[in-house]
Amino acid sequence: MNAFALALKSAAAEPLTALPFLVSAGGYKKDPARAFLRRQPGFLGRNLTLEAAKSLKAAADAASLETVLFSEEDIKFPPAPLKAVKIEPKGSGFYAHAGGDPAFVKYEDINIIAAAAYDKPAAPTAAADLKPGVFDGIMRLAGVETYRPASRQPPKETFFRADIIAGNGAMRLLLEPESLDFSPLGPGRSHSSLTNFRTLLDTLAAPAFHAAKNAFLQAFLAGRPLTQLKVAGPEAADIELSRLLLLTSKRSK
Repeated sequence: MNAFALALKSAAAEPLTALPFLVSAGGYKKDPARAFLRRQPGFLGRNLTLEAAKSLKAAADAASLETVLFSEEDIKFPPAPLKAVKIEPKGSGFYAHAGGDPAFVKYEDINIIAAAAYDKPAAPTAAADLKPGVFDGIMRLAGVETYRPASRQPPKETFFRADIIAGNGAMRLLLEPESLDFSPLGPGRSHSSLTNFRTLLDTLAAPAFHAAKNAFLQAFLAGRPLTQLKVAGPEAADIELSRLLLLTSKRSK
């Protein structure tokens, strides 16, 4: 039996714009609805029967949400990425260094530029890596009461990334600020990798007139608040890319 998905029609639609709709019409409570939209950004429903998908679409239409219905079979994983280490803008495009010879990408060939951020636990400290019980042995030798480390959630860090898909999926570049050489920005370079990342993405996005650009990218470039646009993790960022690929392929037909 075929399964169907309902997605927001605009590439730049903010996923959480659908939160009130999912709570009122989708039968979700607020927290599960928010969690769903962060895991499946841009989708209002996945793996639905055709009847359920059409019913959800009709309700979305009535709520003035522009949506499009897809078969789950048409939702593909995005292409495997090449991790860029340096991007050099040059005239009508840029040179991408991602291992091997630099590849020249024309701005007019870019189909998608999308950015994302997500929180995940920071790398464990050396103390957290110690095997359970090691403190017990140390304290017994010292003749003091057994030490029990306080149990707490590890701190989280925010990770940023951007994806550029060009040539109708022939190339996908993954850009991560901590892995990029920003020397091509020249004397305007900042000490902040995140500021440099914004400058680089702005340089690439501005001349890519025909590329689909997601809501996070546009908010990031404009310096707007990003908390409500974070996704659940790298897998969720890939899912948003899958939606953008569907929208751009539909637009090109």
